[in-house]
Amino acid sequence: MATSSFKKKFHVPFFHNTSKTAPAKDSTLQSVLASTQKKNSPSLRRRTIVHHTDCRRNTIWSDNVDEELVANLAPKELNRQEVLFEIIKTEHEYVRDLRLIEEYFINPIKQAEEKHRKHIVPENLNKVFNSISYFLFIHEVISNCLNERQENQFPLVRSISDILLSYVWVFRAYAPYLIHYEDALRELDESIRKKDKLGRLVRKQQKSPSCRNMPLTTYLLKPFQRLLKYPLLITNLLKGTDKDGFDYDKTVSLKLKLDEVLADVEEQKRKYDNMERLRELETRIHGLGHFRLATNNRQLLKESPACQSSFTLKKQPSLRKSLTVMSSPTLNQKRHSVRNLYTLECNDIVLLAERTGATKDGHPVYKLVSRPPSPIDDEPVMVHTRPEDSGVYYED
Repeated sequence: MATSSFKKKFHVPFFHNTSKTAPAKDSTLQSVLASTQKKNSPSLRRRTIVHHTDCRRNTIWSDNVDEELVANLAPKELNRQEVLFEIIKTEHEYVRDLRLIEEYFINPIKQAEEKHRKHIVPENLNKVFNSISYFLFIHEVISNCLNERQENQFPLVRSISDILLSYVWVFRAYAPYLIHYEDALRELDESIRKKDKLGRLVRKQQKSPSCRNMPLTTYLLKPFQRLLKYPLLITNLLKGTDKDGFDYDKTVSLKLKLDEVLADVEEQKRKYDNMERLRELETRIHGLGHFRLATNNRQLLKESPACQSSFTLKKQPSLRKSLTVMSSPTLNQKRHSVRNLYTLECNDIVLLAERTGATKDGHPVYKLVSRPPSPIDDEPVMVHTRPEDSGVYYED
């Protein structure tokens, strides 16, 4: 997988005083704020800030501010405030869950490794743990910035798009997490099943009341869930933002940039999965010689029976048993039954192979019938269209 996007040294802009960068009050909100200003006491301010209260009680913004303020807001602005509140609140909850993973699982596991002077965490799970530790560091910064903005602009938060836009690059770092997540879960499940040192430690830590009766696998899913939730939240924020408002352009920029970054992350994951499929297929094909199937620009499109789309065979399935294909005309010519022939189709080559068995996991094992393509390096390989050059010969 390409890692160039992660080699860049990013600068983390800490918002020590976000009130200085906060935009001026909207004229449309000024009158509403004025009518409720006398009710905006310090005690009410403290009670309203989500991260200082019980999150289970503070579910929506309108439950935490004066009823008169809610009644005087236009429906669109009310919806916008609810979305802003949800973004800030759920970011805080996300950081809380990441911190729980580090404090109750990652740190105790590291301590156990230091004590026994032995690595007990499998490779993919270790990479996921490293990603989560980084997520905790950077999302804690984002959450603190959002909370500070919420305090400074209480009760009506006027803008957070500038903060999120400053940190949208963070989501590129989710690519390694997504790439190794599934394998990490398999490794964790295997450790728990075998009851090895890692499995026993995880089972012990999961019994802590702070884990809220949820296993580690549930918490490891949190970054993926958060990644899916961001586009929805930003879309809803954009829908609730007036096109004439001061924050509309920044919100549009935020959505476009977020979509771009997430598309790049998805493409990295797709390329990695494709390369893994090619490598795995390469191990199941005998007769490739020095030819490398897994190259950067190659995509596996299909692995299927060679004659599954033949109209004649569909009408007369019995022909599969008697119809044969002869391999290239050498001294060791051999016939191959059509029913065992498969095409391994990539974007630049098509291989014809005979199924000779299966792996322990049930995946087909092949023997190459057509000649291995050349050149053997990463250069493009031309697919011959003339029957005499294809490496496969059909006998009349």
